[in-house]
Amino acid sequence: MSFSALSALSRRFFLVALALAALPAHSQAWVPVINKYSDISLGYVIPSAFGGTVVLASPSGSRSASGGATLGSSAGVSLGSFTLSGKVGDNWFASAGSPVPFPLVGPGGATVVVTAVDCQPATSGTFPSTGTTGYYYLGATVSVGSSAITPAGTYTGSYTLNVMDPFKGAITPMAFSVQIQIAPVISLTELTGLRFGAVFTSPAPGTVVLSPAGTLSTTGGVSLGSQLPVGPATFSVTGAANATYAITLPGSVVLSSPDGTLTVTAFTSSPGPTGRLDLAGRQTLSVGGTLNVAAGQPDGDYAGTFSVTVAYN
Repeated sequence: MSFSALSALSRRFFLVALALAALPAHSQAWVPVINKYSDISLGYVIPSAFGGTVVLASPSGSRSASGGATLGSSAGVSLGSFTLSGKVGDNWFASAGSPVPFPLVGPGGATVVVTAVDCQPATSGTFPSTGTTGYYYLGATVSVGSSAITPAGTYTGSYTLNVMDPFKGAITPMAFSVQIQIAPVISLTELTGLRFGAVFTSPAPGTVVLSPAGTLSTTGGVSLGSQLPVGPATFSVTGAANATYAITLPGSVVLSSPDGTLTVTAFTSSPGPTGRLDLAGRQTLSVGGTLNVAAGQPDGDYAGTFSVTVAYN
């Protein structure tokens, strides 16, 4: 009796084993894998008195701004990037796993809004013979409010991408962080004016060259006195920490007195032609130039104004 029971059990086990072996190969749990390489960052943006939009285009990675938003430094700009791994020959489809639009939250709970996430070059495909696809990229469109409601700082959120193998019904999610830096408006404040000091003329023309470091030199029939202060123009530049900025100097400026005019040319700056703000978002900018003195230039006190422009790179 005991032997018969064991024999029957073993036969039943053998039959179950055969049934398992007969299952088709595609019933195995092949799940697509998302291999993430980078998150989404739109770099620095400068708001204005009214709202605007910033686009990080995929797959180029180029940025554009419209409305009241202005592009700031491109430091840290990055598309989301990933590859996919799965069963050779299986199809895959990518779709949003989180609702769009969604907010990015910044200082004091202030928000900007991601209105679109773009996946390029495709949102579907077939796993190649290697089992792993080439790179795919995520760009984003962000709506930025006015400067009055959008303080400077880092705004962050996350976007979930779902990839599905429809034949298996398997879905894989992957979260990508999304970040944008709202930069303070870059500003320039004059600290000291450009001062060439006392200059003596002669029957021959000449120049006075003032470097951004404050060094004076002359050419031609010009000599220097010591009665008046001398020094470059200096400015305080303030803006986003570690941001680089471009410096635009004038081509020439006319100084006037009741009896004549002088021209300042060949403006130079330090730093220049670009600068970088420190961790506190500050840098001192010094500007020099060349004073052109005509032969027999009339005596007098000559004065004028000039403009320097700074803008984020």
